[in-house]
Amino acid sequence: MAIVIPVPLVAGFSHRSGKAHIVRVSDREIRAHNGRVGELCLQIARQLGMTASEQRVLARSGLLHDIGKLALPGSILHKHDPLDDSEWKLMKTHPEVGLKILQWAGHFERALLAVLHHHERMDGSGYPHGLVGDAIPIEARVVAVADMYDVLTSDRPYQRARSEQEARRLLKEEAGPHLDPVIVSALIASLDAQRPRAPRASTSPYFGGRRRLR
Repeated sequence: MAIVIPVPLVAGFSHRSGKAHIVRVSDREIRAHNGRVGELCLQIARQLGMTASEQRVLARSGLLHDIGKLALPGSILHKHDPLDDSEWKLMKTHPEVGLKILQWAGHFERALLAVLHHHERMDGSGYPHGLVGDAIPIEARVVAVADMYDVLTSDRPYQRARSEQEARRLLKEEAGPHLDPVIVSALIASLDAQRPRAPRASTSPYFGGRRRLR
């Protein structure tokens, strides 16, 4: 994955033009996480019956949502201990930095709404703008659910992966106050649809037991 990014936003990269350059997302965990979130967003969009165009926007929203973390030092991204106040304050800048990166690169699509607002929460307790309920763009509400599920079910520097059952329970607890309950239900329905079905017991006299031959 590569994107044009303004030099002042990311320290430690050399450039020649003095204006902008290509930065490759070399952090494997960010790249893998974004890919999984993009796939989950697509599944949710399909479950909600969105159009093909809307599905593409949602998939792209998931792929780009954490692009602002490119501007954060690895010492914060990969820290095993809890972030201190100054580190957490810096971490919370990544949605706005991500928006600036993508605008600089010439992106002006609805996916940018997810980049900026995917940490907003339904009760207004999120960031960066404290939006409430439906004031949070649908793209951001979908990414928020997909993002939380992937964070819960993946190994992170600061926590081990939870089981799928535990992740589902936590999502349901967050539905309403923090996450859009309709979108949580859509993700769970999508996950259920992917589960292999147990074989049904046959009612035919020729299967499931011996048939006496005449």
